[in-house]
Parts: sequence; structure tokens; C-alpha cells
Amino acid sequence: MVVEWNFDNPKKPIYWIANSPKTDKGTVLMLFWLMEPDFAYQFETREEMLEKSSWYVEDFDIVTVLEEKYLAEFYQNQVYGYAPPAEFQEEEMKRAIASEMFVLLKGLEVSESAEWEDGFPPELQERYNELAESVEE
Repeated sequence: MVVEWNFDNPKKPIYWIANSPKTDKGTVLMLFWLMEPDFAYQFETREEMLEKSSWYVEDFDIVTVLEEKYLAEFYQNQVYGYAPPAEFQEEEMKRAIASEMFVLLKGLEVSESAEWEDGFPPELQERYNELAESVEE
């Protein structure tokens, strides 16, 4: 789900993943990097982020939770592997990303599914689209 997620979608499922102790560490690391933490770390504090980029609050909070819980060893399961990116936009960062977030995790490889769309399997995608349209109306 994470590898296919459209981050323009509502973040409630992502909050759930970030706050579940059953979430795999490889999934957590992948989610952390897919959410582009280098943007979050250009702010010293949440308050600074709210002043300058309040539209980013959900993502900022999720990135913060992911790193805090990862470092606290909240996530115990690890089946999936993940290789953090070698390069990212660190020139504008005011805070450093913890070194643990750069450690390669060995495990099963997660790949994109040609059939999934926006983080949903085909059997749920149509229903999701219907619900999204009803909310917009």
C-alpha cells in the first residue's frame, strides 16, 4: 500500500500505519523517505512550519511520529527490506535526520504493483473513488 500511495489522498490511513506497533520497520523507513523528510527538516520547530507552510502540517506530524517511534524501537517487526536514498535535499535543512534513518534494512523487496492505484487494490479503488466523489459533492 505504501509504495503505491498517492500522498494527495487523505492521510488517515498513513497515520494509522505510523501509529501501529505491528507496522514493519521496512515499511516505516520507506514511508518516512517517501514523505520527503528533507522538507520537514527545513523547519526548526512545528511552530515555524505552521507560520511558513501550514498546508504541510499533516505530513510534518507524520514524519515526526515515524522518526520518533522508529528511534524509540516502537516498531518491532522487520520482514521487508528498504534502502534509504543516498541523496536528498539537505542544503536547506535546519535539523539533521537521525543516522538510524539511513541504515539499510535487509529483507523482502517491496515492488510496485501494476494493478494497484493510489495505494488501493483494484477491488477497493472503485469504492474509494465513489466515496471521494460523494464527499466532494
